[in-house]
Amino acid sequence: MKRISLFVTVVLIFLFNAFLYAQQNKLVSPEEFLGFKIGADFKLARWEQIIEYFNIVDDFSERVVVRELGKSTEGEPFIMAVISDPQTIKDREKYKNIQSKLADPRGLNEDEEKRLVEEGKVVVLVSCNIHSTEIASTQMAMELLYQLAVDNDPKTKEILDNDIILLVPSVNPDGVNKIVDWYIKSLGTPWEGGSMPWLYQKYVGHDNNRDWYMLTQAETRILTKMLYTEWFPEIVYDIHQMGNKSVRYFVPPFFDPVNPNVDPLIHESLKLLGGHIVTDLSAAGKTGVLTNAMYDNWWHGGNRTTPYRHNMFGLLTEAASVRIASPIFQKKSELGGVRRGLADQEPKVNYAEPWPGGWWRLRDIVEYEEITCYSIFTVAARYRDMFLRNYLELAKGAVEKGKTEPPFAYLVPENQKDLPTALRMLEILQLGGIEIQRANAGFTADDVSYPSGTYVILLAQPYRNHAKDLMESQKYPQRYLYPGGPAEPPYDMAGWTLPFQMGVKRISVVSGFKADLSIIDKIPHPKGKINNVSSQGYILKNKMNNDFILINRFLSKRGVEFRIAKKGFRLSGEKFDAGAVIVKFSDNNTRNSFEKTAVFLGCELYGSSAKPDVDTYRIAGQRTALYQSWTANMDEGWSRWVLEQFEFPFKSLHDAEVRAGDLRDRYDVIILPSQSESSIVGGVGEFDMPPQYTGGMTELGVRNLLEFVEQGGMLVCIDGSCMFAINRFNLPIKNIVSGVLTKSFYCPGSVLGIELNINHPIAYGMNKNSAGYFRRSAAFSIEEDEEGDDEILTTSKNSEVIAKYSDKVLLLSGWIIGEEKIKGQPAIVETEFGEGKIILFGFRVQNRGQPHGTFRLLFNSIYYGSMK
Repeated sequence: MKRISLFVTVVLIFLFNAFLYAQQNKLVSPEEFLGFKIGADFKLARWEQIIEYFNIVDDFSERVVVRELGKSTEGEPFIMAVISDPQTIKDREKYKNIQSKLADPRGLNEDEEKRLVEEGKVVVLVSCNIHSTEIASTQMAMELLYQLAVDNDPKTKEILDNDIILLVPSVNPDGVNKIVDWYIKSLGTPWEGGSMPWLYQKYVGHDNNRDWYMLTQAETRILTKMLYTEWFPEIVYDIHQMGNKSVRYFVPPFFDPVNPNVDPLIHESLKLLGGHIVTDLSAAGKTGVLTNAMYDNWWHGGNRTTPYRHNMFGLLTEAASVRIASPIFQKKSELGGVRRGLADQEPKVNYAEPWPGGWWRLRDIVEYEEITCYSIFTVAARYRDMFLRNYLELAKGAVEKGKTEPPFAYLVPENQKDLPTALRMLEILQLGGIEIQRANAGFTADDVSYPSGTYVILLAQPYRNHAKDLMESQKYPQRYLYPGGPAEPPYDMAGWTLPFQMGVKRISVVSGFKADLSIIDKIPHPKGKINNVSSQGYILKNKMNNDFILINRFLSKRGVEFRIAKKGFRLSGEKFDAGAVIVKFSDNNTRNSFEKTAVFLGCELYGSSAKPDVDTYRIAGQRTALYQSWTANMDEGWSRWVLEQFEFPFKSLHDAEVRAGDLRDRYDVIILPSQSESSIVGGVGEFDMPPQYTGGMTELGVRNLLEFVEQGGMLVCIDGSCMFAINRFNLPIKNIVSGVLTKSFYCPGSVLGIELNINHPIAYGMNKNSAGYFRRSAAFSIEEDEEGDDEILTTSKNSEVIAKYSDKVLLLSGWIIGEEKIKGQPAIVETEFGEGKIILFGFRVQNRGQPHGTFRLLFNSIYYGSMK
């Protein structure tokens, strides 16, 4: 009996130790780690928890390695997990090298190509949560990582043996906790799961998925570097959520039109991927899945569309949203169709099994997204050699087209009006993987001679389509919802040509040519020039955007004064136009520092001891406010970013301060970014946010703004906010395209020609013929003031046209219907109002941080409003 008891004791001790060992060697699941199931109602993981869990999996599993790729805009870790079988993880540098050669196969022979395809693995990027309110994917990423780390079923083994998965749990780390914290505070309130009063990305909010060729933000630069210089994935999966009034889930293929710079093989491959996803979702009992609708393959600039131009197979899914993590109940009768590709909820070829209605939860979204991930991983694994071979052939085809089809190159000469901006454009292209060369000697192309130093973008390179799509004009096809009906809106922009937007001279070469060229590893920093060092002062021609940085850095320093010439003049044989900046010093230390800064920024100074015989304005200290409503306005964020980049001092102006009045005591210039009249005045609804964020500036704020201008202030209105000033101040100006049917006039996101009065202070330093970005924007007509009407509040005296839409060549890139409606019509207007002025910018001069060629108009406005 004792022996049996002893035996039982030993067995129990063994089993207990085995249990402890198993526990120590068992990866904790996300549910165990968090204390709730991923996707549970009302529950969300914070960013630091997600990072901690990813690191726990990294420590436990040989299948996973987690890297920090950089820091976000606000300093959060930007992480990525690399997932594959253990040996591949150990040999990941080998596979990165394979990917690099597949992406750029120049110099490889047939045997080397065959070996790379045989040895390589399909690299799949899963990009989660770029839009922070679309939070399911960043939560799902924890569960997906866990399953790939621990599961040993045949499906997982097939994936790990053939794929390398790059899992980014959030492309906007800063927004995760902002959304989680706001949501938790909102629970139990009327605004539960509603919008925040600020942007979830510091500057651009939802537009962070509009930055993938311009690369203005830290997050887009981090992921772009990984995409085009480190891992070169074949497949890019971008996970999104959408509105919930129609289908439950969108899956590619996409809708028309297609962009000619996207290879047909990419479109065809998306059919394979999308078909596999839809089939797997249907087999799992998931309904409400739509294809071939809504989202098109025209626009460049998204997380999945820019990779197309890099020979990658980019796809996105869109899931119907809940209220962050709060479930919703919807009857099928409450659901409708979508704008493009689905008229109603009846079954269709592209919508075979409508969702029956009922409860819709965060967990539902998580499950749809997980099924999609596994479907992509599986089809990539099973067609491994096909994806690798096609990736290689796309790169080879791009190089061959660059040799045989015009244009053969784009040239960017050094003799630019604004060389630092031209170099910035080249830097953007280079960061996007474009190979840029420079001429070592003079050469001839298309019978034109070009000097040494000319920058050359040869299109015989793997990312030809990316360069071509940014450098050439877009010609969007005419599309209507039905014959004789309204225009069919594109998904996003219709045209975006960078040289036009940035004011950079570029030449397209349509014939073969020879030149002595060298590849540039890094675009050089612009170096300024001092003509005739002077102890008295300098003159800036004021043609470069960096001139504003130079002036702003020294405007508040002692021993220096800045004056702007009202007219053109000549001095010491040099011609200076109206707007030239005359700089005088009374402090040698300030002058020395100014000279060094000018050279560093690429500015050009002209020294002179003689005083120009010309009338001037003095640039005084700036007292500028940028209106920031609680509606989380992206155009405000972009305006803020642009002003910060060029070092303009300003304050954010909120509704409470506008309502408090006495604005003229504090500000000279107030900027209203593009925003609707109703949003400015009415703001957020009473039950949509806490009381301190609701209500807008109200009628009291409108009167205080009116008083600000009447007392000598300047109100600058951009695009949408122009209607606020026109209507609320009863200006004798009309927006002639407001309310016009789209079949008569329509221009969605296009580059238009504009003609400027370059002798007006707001247009100083501009070219007379320039380009502006029109996004369903405004065109004006100026009317006579009405008299004898007691209801009219306006004290407007005179209006002056600063710019008009070109009456010669209007459309430069994109799409316009009814261009005769705005040809030759005012685009920028100044109106005197009491003692002050109102500036109406009919188009967005700072749109998404892209049109560097029109930034100057906004900057000049600030100086104009501060001039003495």
